[in-house]
This record gives sequence, structure tokens and C-alpha cells, in this order.
Amino acid sequence: MKIRCSWMGVIGVCLTAGLFAQSPVHSTHNYHLPDSVAARYLNHSLADARSLALKLTAPFSTEHEKYRAIFRWVCANIRSDYQLYAKVKQLRKRYQSDPVSLAIWNQKINHQMYEQLREKRSTVCTGYAYLIRTLAEHAGIACQLVDGYARSSQANLGGPGIPNHSWNAVRIDSVWYLSDATWASGQVYGQDGYFIPNFNESYFLVLPATFVHSHYPLDTAHLFLSDKPALTDFLNAPLVYAASYDYALHAVQPTTFFMMVDKGENVQFKVKQEGGIPIHKLALHVNDGEVTSIEAGCDENESTYNLTHAFTSRGIVAVHVVADGRPVFSYRIRVR
Repeated sequence: MKIRCSWMGVIGVCLTAGLFAQSPVHSTHNYHLPDSVAARYLNHSLADARSLALKLTAPFSTEHEKYRAIFRWVCANIRSDYQLYAKVKQLRKRYQSDPVSLAIWNQKINHQMYEQLREKRSTVCTGYAYLIRTLAEHAGIACQLVDGYARSSQANLGGPGIPNHSWNAVRIDSVWYLSDATWASGQVYGQDGYFIPNFNESYFLVLPATFVHSHYPLDTAHLFLSDKPALTDFLNAPLVYAASYDYALHAVQPTTFFMMVDKGENVQFKVKQEGGIPIHKLALHVNDGEVTSIEAGCDENESTYNLTHAFTSRGIVAVHVVADGRPVFSYRIRVR
């Protein structure tokens, strides 16, 4: 069930990845060796997680390379299970007003989930994060499983928010990063949830200040930020894609996903770049059509860009800021 009329992504936040490029956080690292070791153990049994972790990490002396081999193996060998995702989503919604029953059910479904993970190599976000943590701990790497809110075109766009996702916090060389193996592993398509493996580099190691634009933990200690944004600000912000990580782009204006404007009113979309890979063209798309663009260039002194558009037709439109053909932010605008 991919939305074709816009850049709004693929159904199911626990089943989707963003778009593809290399994150500036780790662009200086060469991952050929850890990636090749991960490939060497394709389809390795999960019956002995400690043995697998040692095989993946024994050739390396740095935590960075060890974690890379683990992360790459999980993304290459585990597939997202849409049917399980749909079942978990439905039952959690049923029990959301009964925390005691929800806790009992969670314990039961988690056991079933981990058994399926070992036997069938398929799971949902919690299974991905659990396996990453297990392998990392066997390798002596500090790693935590984090539960919280993730945003996509299908979830957590405004409103009170629903906890719907799990990911990992990992400490590499005394620095905490966030990573999301579910979103990095591939995409789910169609009504039946057909999973297509497609590794996404962008969600491997992300700095907390960047990760918070798309993931918000239940325990704010897992933000790893001294200046913690409010959950309401997170839920109402523009929708953010993986490309924003790679270009180190931040939405300055507008600051909310939902907007109401008058017909004919000039609306300014302002973004700021702080590092990241160079942008050559920044464009504004309304639905699927480009309406305005600028040549961004590589001038280090020109890091703030403005795109202005006047909406001439009434109705609800999807608006996307696009860098070099890759969406970075989306908005839903009602033109009155």
C-alpha cells in the first residue's frame, strides 16, 4: 500500500525505511571489512546468539566495526513481518485502556515474537531491537532497547501520540548514538505486506539531535540531550525523511506539519543546512509536481534557503521540500 500520489512513504512505521544515502555521522568510515564478515555468515543459525556475535566481531578491535558487523548482519538476515505487525497493532489498541491486561499480553506476545525470530527470521521492530541488543551485549558493547513514538505518513501526525516503535541506543567510543534496524532493513509493499530487503545506511548510527526529528522515546533519558524537546512539538512538527539526516537539514519555517493558509497567500518554506553532504538543487513540490526550486550550491556561508509559493486552488495539498530529488520534509496544507 505505497502512497503513489506523494512522497509520503510506505505503510507501517515499524516496517518502513526512508530513502537511501550515507549519513554524515559515519561518512568517514570504510565498512567494507565488517560488511564482508556479515555477508560471510549469511543465514547463520540464531540458536546460539553468543556464538554468532563472536564470529561477527572477532576480526575487529574497534567497537565501531564490531557494531557495524552486527547491524549489517541483522538487516541482511531478518525480514519484517507485516501480518505480525498488523496483529500486534490491533491487539495493543484493544488493550490500551487496560494496562494490566496489556502488560500480560505484552509478555506473552514478546515470547512468541522471539521464538518466531529464531525459527523464521521474521519479526517486527521490537524483535529487531531485541536481537541487536542481544548480539551487541555478547560482543561487550553497551546497547539498549528503546521504546517510543516514530512518525510516518501513517502515524503520529499530531494528536496525543501512540507509542508504536522500538529501536536501539548504542555507546560507541563513549558516545551515544541511535540506530534503527527495522527502518534500515528494507520496505514493505502492497496489501499483503511483501517485504523487499534494501539496506538503508541512514539509520545505522545517528546523533541524538538528528534522530529526535523522527523518533521520540517513552523515557526521555533516551533522548541523550540536555535540551529535551517536548513530545507535543515532536508530534506536530513537519514530517522528516532520512535524506534530512544526510544533508543535515532542519526545517526552520513552517514549524508544524498541518497548516491553513489563504488562497493566493505567499507561504515561505525555510530550511537550514548545518554540515552534511552538499545540496545542488532544492525544490518545492506540491503533490507530485515541482512548483519552484533554487540552485543551492556549496557556499558554506549560504546555509539557509527559502522557497516561496502562493497556492492558487482551494483544498488540501501535500507539500514537500526536496533536495536533489530526495524528499526531506513534508507538510499538509489546507488552502481556504
